[in-house]
Formats: sequence, structure tokens, C-alpha cells
Amino acid sequence: MRRRTLGRDDVSTGTDPRERIRTSAESASDGRDLPTRREVLAGVGSASAALVAGCSTTLGTGPDPTLRIGTLRPPVTLDPIEAESIGSEQTVERVFEGLYAYGERTDIVPAIADGEPQYENDRREAVIELDDRARFQNGRDVVAEDVVYSFEAPLEEDAPTAWRVDPIGSVEAVDERTVRLSLSEPYPALEHALTHPIVPKEEREDDRETFATDPVGAGPYEVASFSAEKKATLRRWDDYWGEPVPEIGRVTMAYVEFPMTQLTSLRTNRNDAIEPVSPRIVDDVESVANATVKRREGYTSFYFGFNLNEGPTTDPRVREAISYCIDLEKAVGEFIEPMGERQYGPLPPRVAEEWDMPTGEWAEFANEKNAERAQQLFREADEASGQLRILTTMDPKHKELGEALAGGLRDAGHGALVVSKPESSFLERYVSGSERDYSMFVGEVSGTPDPDSFLYPTFHENAEGTTNGTFYREDAVMERLTNARETRDRERRRRLYEEAIARLLEDRVCLPICSYENSFAVDGNVSNFRVHPISQVNPRLAWENGVVTVGDGS
Repeated sequence: MRRRTLGRDDVSTGTDPRERIRTSAESASDGRDLPTRREVLAGVGSASAALVAGCSTTLGTGPDPTLRIGTLRPPVTLDPIEAESIGSEQTVERVFEGLYAYGERTDIVPAIADGEPQYENDRREAVIELDDRARFQNGRDVVAEDVVYSFEAPLEEDAPTAWRVDPIGSVEAVDERTVRLSLSEPYPALEHALTHPIVPKEEREDDRETFATDPVGAGPYEVASFSAEKKATLRRWDDYWGEPVPEIGRVTMAYVEFPMTQLTSLRTNRNDAIEPVSPRIVDDVESVANATVKRREGYTSFYFGFNLNEGPTTDPRVREAISYCIDLEKAVGEFIEPMGERQYGPLPPRVAEEWDMPTGEWAEFANEKNAERAQQLFREADEASGQLRILTTMDPKHKELGEALAGGLRDAGHGALVVSKPESSFLERYVSGSERDYSMFVGEVSGTPDPDSFLYPTFHENAEGTTNGTFYREDAVMERLTNARETRDRERRRRLYEEAIARLLEDRVCLPICSYENSFAVDGNVSNFRVHPISQVNPRLAWENGVVTVGDGS
């Protein structure tokens, strides 16, 4: 294989890296019975005749096998510049290539780049040669101007992906196959930024609206059809210039609204895999659907974000009152475990442990549910009437968490309304800063092993209105978040992040909820399926050492 590892930035366990890969890549469900087991089994047993009649297996279709995945995370757009939801990024990842891609874990390997970056000027500049075979799906070569455009467009358009590339001061086309990236300050997360998808400048600029639904990429799959928030069907690009080449000829990511429907779709062969696996059905997948749960600890976390721009939640006493309105330990136990775990800061446990963060101190900021204390604080803030709006997506986990908080607010004598919106509408509203849209929202962040991916886009004022819906404007915190991404001194970065997080928790800018594993339930006829820790890399259908196959793989 041409691709080779350039570096690692992952959790160290003190064991041989190859052994860590083998032991952590996939683990089956832990077999615990959930309270809803009887309901799950009864629901699957009574699946409607209409659904069964409409289902046909996609397995074993001969030389051009297909794979259909039922997902709770619908793709919203296929434009990599605008993609910010997990569903969009997972589809984009199949169609586009970056200069580099993630390897077996979180190591970086060449994709469009031809080898490692050549660093100059004390690593302030990186010169990258492009693979002379790289081309887009319309046959046009990938050239340096496309790379320059891909890194400049997010900033010029104030796109949701801008935070990833804005530390890169400039990108220059040295010649048709060479680019030079220059940094005004050190950027320790640069290698993650180099996985940013490369888009064709001419084709995107010609018609951005069409490009968002029928794009041209340089990846192994091209778009066959796309319906926003419903379904994306991709077909293998047989002239793909890179390697490895996937075995699966056609892959569909289809939105499924409820976990029960997901499980039914596995049993009836409507879908060959589902993701993510809900705690409601995890223990019943193997017995009901003859499938296996593939799961891996990743970098995804949930939190309640407060609107500090308008409305009652601009008052810290109101935010503190709300923190007494929900038992998050209980909520995580009911709605998240065993597919995730409680977290007490804005970093998932995996990242917090690797960076030696004071998670015990963070836990001290978490309040137990206390309706009387909440009522007292609401009275002190003169906020004992009205209705607090809790904004969520349609994801069942998000809605359940929102309803749990709303119930606690009502117990404290305050009105509350959970407003659940489709993904595209949620993405617009949760960053509006408008009291009419939300007082709180259920946020979800999928990042990398670098804390910057969780903290900067979620809380820095530069990301307001794109990925930051809190509108928190404490200068000391902004300064620390900026300085932390401009130094290569890991210990200094750790201290800066620790100080920023302490202030975020003290000011109750958010209520951390939990981390969530990356998980798929996969039919027995699907072989060699492995879950990657980086959410958008999934479903990974081909990698350096293998490919996913269906049936006998013929």
C-alpha cells in the first residue's frame, strides 16, 4: 500500500499499538438487559405487514454488492465547506479526499498528498506535493488551486468549517502540483486540519446550490442520488485513482427516525447495518436481528448549552437554578448507558484522561437535583414565570434528555417547552442567539484527540453564529482558547485549557452530559466491518489492510 503512517495522537495505554488496535477496534454488547427489553421484542414481533412486504434483502447481490445503512443521523448537505452534522460528514467522507486521511486509529496518512509534508521555517511552513494521479470524478486533475480554494472558501464564506482552517495564515500554489501552507503562529492541531476535504474550485463556484446535492469529489464513491435529511445513495467510482478500492459497489445512508424501526429493518433485511446503536435495543440486536454490535470509544460528547445572548439564561442565577432541575446521573443511566458514560467537563473522558485533566474537580461543579433550591434561585433572579425553550434535534437521545430537563423545570415550578427540529432547522436555530429559538439546546460535538476540536468551535466568540450557540464573551477564556491553539508546548496548552474549562463550568456556560461511543449493528453477512474512533470516518469501507465485504465477497 502507498499510504503510510505519518504520526499518532491517540490515547496511550502502555501496550503494543498493534495489540491496542486489535483489542479496541470492536467489542460486542455487554449483554445487560435494559428496562425496555420486553417492549423492544414485542415491537419487533409485531412489525407491520406493509414494512415487511416492502423489504428485500440487499445481501449477496453478486459481483457488485450493496450495503444499506439505517441511520439516526441524516445527511443535510454534501458540500464539505458547509457540512457540520455527523450525518453530512459521514457521507462527504466517502465522496471526497483530503490531503491526508485518518489511518487505523488517529494516525494521519497521505491521501491526495504524495508523502509527508516538508516543514520549513521552524515548522511555520509546510510544503505538500500532490499525487500526480489524483483527479476528480469528472476526470479533471486535482491541482494546487483546488487545494488553495478548499482552505480559503470556509473563511471567506464564514462557513461552519472555518474554525478548522483559520489558523492557517495562507495557502499558496507553488506550482500545479505543489502547495505551501504558512502559519502566522504554531498550530499543534495542523495535522487534523490537513484532513479537510479538497473540493474542485471551478465546479463548486459554477453552481454552489447544485454542488451541495450533486457534488464532484476525488474519493472512491460518487453520488447516485441525494434527498436532504432522508437518504444518500453512493455508487463506487470505478475509475478511482487511489487505493485501497472498496468492494462495496453501492452504499445507501437512509434516515430512520426511531431505534425500534432500526431494529425491525435489520430483522427484515431492509438494512444491512444501523447506526448509532440505541441503548434501547443494544441487548436485543443479536437475538432479534442475527446481527452483531460493533462499538468503539470515540470522540463524541453531549451537553446542554445556554443562550447567553438573549433571555432569562443570560442571568447566571437562572443558569444555576436550571442546573438543580435535572439529575444527570440518572438521565445518563436511563438514556445513554451502556453506549456512553457520564462526563463532567466539555471534553470526553478519553480526551480528558489523555491530557491529564482534573476531572474530579470538574465533577464538583455538578449539582444534584434540588427543586427547592432551583425555586429559590428563580425567585432571586425574578424569573418565576414564562416558558424556557429547550431546543433539540429529532434524535431520540436528544429529545429524551430535553424532556428530562423540562420535567425538572416543571417540578421547580417553571414552564418549559421542548422544541425538536429536523437537523437543518436545528443547525440554523441553535446558533441564532435568539430567545425565540432557545433558552437552552442539546449540543453534540464530534471531535478529535485534540481538545481544540471541542473547545474552540463550541465556545470561542469567533465561532458565534456558526458552531457556537452560547455567545459567551469572557475575554480571559477567549484569550486562553486562542493561546492554546498557538503553542506547541503541550503542558502549557494543558494549563490553558484547564483554566478555560474551570471558568466555563463556574459560569455555567454549559451543563456537560456524557460521551457516546461510535457504534453500528451489522448483519452477519457483512464481513470485516470495523468501527473507527473518529465519527466522520465511519462507515469505513476500505482501509490499508482490508475492505468490507458482503456475502461471500465475490
